[in-house]
Amino acid sequence: MKNVLKYTWLVLFLLIAGMMAATAQQKLKFSVESFELDQFDLTARNEAHKKTDSNGDLYAIIKVTSSNPDDNLRAYHFNFGNMNSLIDVHDGELWVYVQRNAKMVTISREGYATVSRYDLQTTIEEGRTYTMRLTSQGPVVRMQMVLFQIEPADSKAVVMIKSSMAGANEEMLGTADASGQLAKNMALGTYTYRVMSENYHSSEGRFVLSDPNQTYTEKVSLRPRFSVVTLSVASGAEIYVNGERKGVGSWQGPLNAGVYQVECRQQNHRSTQQTITVEENKPQSFTLQAPVPITGMLSVISQPLGASISIDGKDYGTTPRNISDLLIGSHSLTLKKTGYNDLTQTVKVKEGEMTEVNLTMNNLPDEKTFTVTGHGKTVSFKMKLVKAGTFRMGAESGYSNEKPVHNMTLTKDYFIGETEVTQALWYAVMRQSPVFNFPDAPPRGIGDNYPMYYISYEDCQEFLKKLNQLTGQQFRFPTEAEWEYAARGGQKSKGYTYAGSNTIGDVAWYKYNSDNRAHVVKTKNPNELGLYDMSGNVLEWCYDWYDGYSSSDQTDFIGSVESTGHRVYRGGCCYDDSEECRSTTRSMSQPGGCWNMCLGFRLCL
Repeated sequence: MKNVLKYTWLVLFLLIAGMMAATAQQKLKFSVESFELDQFDLTARNEAHKKTDSNGDLYAIIKVTSSNPDDNLRAYHFNFGNMNSLIDVHDGELWVYVQRNAKMVTISREGYATVSRYDLQTTIEEGRTYTMRLTSQGPVVRMQMVLFQIEPADSKAVVMIKSSMAGANEEMLGTADASGQLAKNMALGTYTYRVMSENYHSSEGRFVLSDPNQTYTEKVSLRPRFSVVTLSVASGAEIYVNGERKGVGSWQGPLNAGVYQVECRQQNHRSTQQTITVEENKPQSFTLQAPVPITGMLSVISQPLGASISIDGKDYGTTPRNISDLLIGSHSLTLKKTGYNDLTQTVKVKEGEMTEVNLTMNNLPDEKTFTVTGHGKTVSFKMKLVKAGTFRMGAESGYSNEKPVHNMTLTKDYFIGETEVTQALWYAVMRQSPVFNFPDAPPRGIGDNYPMYYISYEDCQEFLKKLNQLTGQQFRFPTEAEWEYAARGGQKSKGYTYAGSNTIGDVAWYKYNSDNRAHVVKTKNPNELGLYDMSGNVLEWCYDWYDGYSSSDQTDFIGSVESTGHRVYRGGCCYDDSEECRSTTRSMSQPGGCWNMCLGFRLCL
């Protein structure tokens, strides 16, 4: 038993000795790099700096510096044995005042191995100045990676950190990134932290770093001080919270717990206000009271009566009409009636009052003339009025794609070109002379008053865009229904097979009278509306995608609503026979190319 105890004490002694040895080995080191007399430095004798010992003898001064700029010179202690010494600091130097006759010094510092009985290699003389330069080993700081993972990720949280070491101050570690993470290398030790974010409660904690080979992860979940609030109002009112504009009609966002004043504002309305209470971390929705309209009345009479009324784009029946509950302020009033120009006027409605308007509408002219100047050329062209109406579209005795015959109603008046677009007008808009390169039997016919032809649907779209920029109008292609109605003569139709006659030669340049070439426009008779060359001469693009007919009645019909790959064209041309020049004949072509060499178009407005 005694042997066992003896052995145990021996093991403990060896362990303690080993630990002490290991501790001693871990101590840092410093050394005296140089020591010498500065023969020219008289600081020790200077009246401002000299000191004397109890015997009245001048102290010598040793000015101590370090090769390590971060060295703490005050941490060093100097022992000259029986010789007295004093310490002072001047401009980054440590001044050691020492009595004469000193020959050796012991220098110590906590955490470092002591330099014992260092031989100065000289005897210190009274009132002399010496220099000593130390060199020290910097402390080895062992680091560990710290990863903060913060929820919610978008909180933009700031992490503050404080070491448990005496005298340590709280410092900012950093701000979490968009994923809510923050990583830093930190010295081993114990730390406390605070995680802070706007609209969230702070979170505090403590952790210990002890393993440089592992990443320490600290997960922090922040508790919100707010709730996600949804505000909505029935009208398009502006929403204000405590005087700050949040949105129109609805708003969703964070609000801290508390009481808020919510206001809904809208032009020409009386604002509404209400108080809401927001609870912490509890999603809430509030339906707000809409602003109250401030209204007046409007009385509309037109000459002639029966005009359709539109106010700010909304239909209100026909004249005469009294309209109540209109918002106060300015409104755009538009009157429309077949055979008359649209009339638009601004009217002002006042609170609780009746505003009366009596407007006279002007007859639509039978034609309009437009002039375009471009690229050194001035060109005028006419557009003919086509009044709205209903007709039987298609032909029982025609080709299969002209059937079934069906009722087509056009509800709006429109203008259509007296002739096809001429080469002169094309040049004035596009600055391109016609260039025709036909492999076989060209229509021929080049000059200002010839129709423009051998152009694709897409070429025409570019022309329309530029023409509208020049004129400020909204020229377009006619729809297929508009084209056929106009070719038939509109309300003035006499039921002719061709556009203006049952005798094709009177109204059309076609296969048997054209010499297989295009001719100058307006050299044949017009139809009932004064439109030329709607049969023969050159074919004409229409707006519609090509599709089959329906047997049901149609109103303002515009072909297929989806691309069928081909656009409609109408009218026959100079090398077609009489059957192809009828007002009901339909054909089609791809819009991106000029697949038919005598294909032109006519404007619509």
